[in-house]
Amino acid sequence: MRKVLAIVLAASMCMTLAGCGGKDAAPSQGEKESAKQEASSGEETQEGGETADAAQAETYDPITIQFWNGWTGSDGQVLIEFVEKFNETNKWNIKVEMDSSSEFGDKITTAMAADAAPALILTGASGKYDFEGKVRCISDIWEKTDMKEEDFISSYLDSLSTEDGLYGIPFQISSYVMYWNKDLFEGAGLDPEQPPKTYDEWTEYAQKITDPDAHVYGSGLSYTNIGADACIMQMFGGLQVTENEEGKWQAHFAGNQGYIDYVEWFKLQFDNGSNPVESDLDTMFVSNQLGLYITGAWLMADLNAYGINYGVTTLIETPEGGKQAPSNTQCFMVTSSASEEEALAAYRFISWWHTANDGDPIEESGVFAWSDRIGYPTYYYPVADSEAYQNNERMKAITITDPEYCMDSVSPGSFRCWQPMLTGPLIQFFNTMTFEEDITGVLEECQEAADKIIFEEYGY
Repeated sequence: MRKVLAIVLAASMCMTLAGCGGKDAAPSQGEKESAKQEASSGEETQEGGETADAAQAETYDPITIQFWNGWTGSDGQVLIEFVEKFNETNKWNIKVEMDSSSEFGDKITTAMAADAAPALILTGASGKYDFEGKVRCISDIWEKTDMKEEDFISSYLDSLSTEDGLYGIPFQISSYVMYWNKDLFEGAGLDPEQPPKTYDEWTEYAQKITDPDAHVYGSGLSYTNIGADACIMQMFGGLQVTENEEGKWQAHFAGNQGYIDYVEWFKLQFDNGSNPVESDLDTMFVSNQLGLYITGAWLMADLNAYGINYGVTTLIETPEGGKQAPSNTQCFMVTSSASEEEALAAYRFISWWHTANDGDPIEESGVFAWSDRIGYPTYYYPVADSEAYQNNERMKAITITDPEYCMDSVSPGSFRCWQPMLTGPLIQFFNTMTFEEDITGVLEECQEAADKIIFEEYGY
């Protein structure tokens, strides 16, 4: 799964989603408390005031739920480990049967169409529009589990919501970050602890590091990595689509000086010989052949395994782009195929992933392991605030907890046509800018293509 996450950022389905109605998956908190009071009335108490029944462990009828996802790599092994741990230790008598498959996309589409989907899936934030009427609104999860809404960075919950409510709980934040090779920095006379703070400094540092005879390059950019390129472009000129004051969607290609500046900077790295033409830049960075590189947080596992001396931080911000932290939120979703009992079991697994068993420290949870062992920045304040996370300088460096940052990629999460915008106008833009000296015309063509997408979907 690690190797395909760049593709996830560059290709996701985009459909319509149904509303939030339907029967509750479990009794309300008030009903629970009423039932507890009725059960406890008239019971004899033990020493200390505890009732005899309360002293015994609550029992639950056994239930099995299906859990599908596409995590098949080394990160998938960690997921398997935690599912097994849940099955062995959870107090609700729940068994999770997990199916991790590289064919997940095709399988879940077919299953959704046949109303035969598993209870629980992992998918992208656009899943709230992927399957019309096929995933449940889960706004009631806060009342039916021990999770607290305020423990989640609100920006990520917003990306999983529509005007009808919440449709997913975050699982993984797939964002692009900036790496630098400390050994190559030091060899070029640069401070190995200080990455570039501006894109002009990137150009300057890259030129100092580049040594073609040694097949070492200072800059690591690729024309073919559309996901990364779109995110860097966003840092220069903001989101490609936003909602205007009238509540209508508006594309921002034509006349966007930030995008023009981005292309000039991008091309310069190739023109001055600081950037290789190879496409397998992951391998080059792991082989100590790149000084600066922008890719996903997933690369850290390999860098750690090979003992590369590197630093990592968030993408460089610009005054024109503002507070941008583009990312794609992978999430837990509960399908409409689940019965009420299965939906509650899925809720409880999601809650356990974030809180572990009663009394366990946060470091024992799945959400902590996904940052600590796999390398993804957290979206969860209890993890971010933990001592262990605070002591992990690399994780801290790529974690943004300020909800004022725009953590959307390309367009806001409520824009239905994220995927058509990315694979239409943006691919056109990146393919064409390579060969054009004056890109103002290219941006105008992209604007026309974007306006057409908006008109076809929204009628204006």
